[in-house]
Parts: sequence; structure tokens; C-alpha cells
Amino acid sequence: MQTGGWLRWAALVPPALAVLVSLAWGTTLPHDAVIALIHEDGPVESLTVLLYLLLALALWCVPRPGDHTRPRAAITVLVLALAARELDLHKHFTGGSVLKVSFYLHDAPLLHKLVALPILLVILATAAWLALRYVRPLWRDLRRGRPLAVTMAVFFATLVLTKLIDRSFAILAEDFGIVMSAGLDAVLSGMEEVGECSLPLILAVGLGQYQHERASGSAVG
Repeated sequence: MQTGGWLRWAALVPPALAVLVSLAWGTTLPHDAVIALIHEDGPVESLTVLLYLLLALALWCVPRPGDHTRPRAAITVLVLALAARELDLHKHFTGGSVLKVSFYLHDAPLLHKLVALPILLVILATAAWLALRYVRPLWRDLRRGRPLAVTMAVFFATLVLTKLIDRSFAILAEDFGIVMSAGLDAVLSGMEEVGECSLPLILAVGLGQYQHERASGSAVG
């Protein structure tokens, strides 16, 4: 098989492993044991944060052909934002979610708003800048089956799926009165948390693919 063939689908390995681990935990471990592994500040979340921090460091350790300081800085900002979101730092600081418009319109302390809003605006501006610069070429490369573009598609698909799983618990309970069995709860909760843990690994695959494409002279600008 050509190198491009296996590189194209390398990003599927972390989420696939996440599904397998979640199924194994949910079907072999007691419910309480699974919850102990995936609860807030538990081993899985701590590993996720560590992987994001290592990824942010790796962005500045790998070879940097050409002047790509701004894209790396922008990606680093988003990676650190994902790590902070995983730790719920915004909730620890404010007691609520700074990601909701209502936080800024209602009676949250002024100091919290003055600190949170600039940080949030920097993150949003960074994401917008990266989108304007890279969405179109990545979409073009995705249609061509380029490995890095496939990896980014896998990343966003995994991100969306983990959020859908997270919201499914509340939707089923509040809107339909459905309470999941302990076994199903353990499997789905595991898929959410371990799936989130696979996200920095997917990005690490993308970093490796980018370096490979730079070496072959075919990377996105």
C-alpha cells in the first residue's frame, strides 16, 4: 500500500480505539468503576488535558520550514483553549459558563465579564482567522482525499459526535422521560469522555501529516 493510503486514514485510529475502550469498559467493569475513570478531574480528563498541552508544545518543537509562526501561534491558542475548556476553567473562575450570551447580559460580576470577554474574543478571532485562511483549501483537499484534510474532517466529526452524546442524556431525560440503564450509561459516557481524549491524538496525527506534506512540498500554505 502506498504511504498516502495509510496516512489518509490514520486519523480514524484514535476515535476507533476510543469506541473499543468504551465498549470494553462498559461491558466488563462495574458502572461505578467506569464513572470513577471518566468523572470530572478523573484519569481520562487529566490525560486529555495533558495530551493537549503536549500537542501545544510539539507545535513549536517540530521543524518549521518557511515563516509559519502566525498559524502555529493561532493553532496553539485554540489547543490551549480546548485544554482550558476540558478543565472547565471558565466555570471555576465565574461559577457559570462564559460561552453563553446570557452571561454578559445578566448580573454576573463586572470583573468576571471584563476578564472573560477579551479572552473569548481572542479565541473567536483566532478561530475566524484560521477558518478564513484554511477552510477553502482544506475543503478542496478533502474532495481530493488529501490526508491532512481527511484528518481535520475526522476531528470535527468526532468533536460534534462527543457533544451530541453529551447532550443526549439531558434530552432523553428532560424531553422524553427516558432514563438509560446503568450499562448503556457507562458505555455512552465512556464514549463521550474517551472520544474527547482522542481529539488531541487526532490533531497530533494531523501535525505529523502536515510535516510529511511539507517535506514532500504539497502542504497547504
